[in-house]
Amino acid sequence: MIEDIWNTFHHQLLAFISRKVSDKHQAEDILQDVFIKVIGNIHLLNDKQKLQSWLYQICRHSIIDYYRISKHALHSSEQDILDALVADTENHELQIHINQCLLTLINELPESVRALLLDSEFEHIKQKQLAQKYKLTLAATKSRILRGRKLLKKKLTACCHFKFTEHGPEATCHNTCDCS
Repeated sequence: MIEDIWNTFHHQLLAFISRKVSDKHQAEDILQDVFIKVIGNIHLLNDKQKLQSWLYQICRHSIIDYYRISKHALHSSEQDILDALVADTENHELQIHINQCLLTLINELPESVRALLLDSEFEHIKQKQLAQKYKLTLAATKSRILRGRKLLKKKLTACCHFKFTEHGPEATCHNTCDCS
């Protein structure tokens, strides 16, 4: 089971950690610590549906520990990251729900754009690498990703209403998305 979790989530967890910790080697060390915690605590996970949320929670706490334990003084940008991570804990469940909705909608897209969108948006694979992976030209890859994003936007606007406030975008979604 741990191997399946690793294969499924390690790329996106490393990308998440790397956005919070600028040192690539430290990010990889934190990811290893996360999986040590996963191995030691997997028996505590009662609801397998919350696996992804649980993994990200472990990541956030591990990043917070890294900054708290770190011997170097925090730069203002690192302190901002730490503060954001602490605040982010409150918004994490909402983000997981949004990601699940997006995955549901992406999975309804044509195969020609579905895999590219999943890899580019959730796995954070660069378009040049995607072109090689799918044996496409870079222009074709960019075109398909753009087409996929437009199709996804159309699906999102069909089931959600967006308004923009001074605090950023707010969405009101209807149950027509079938992503609960």
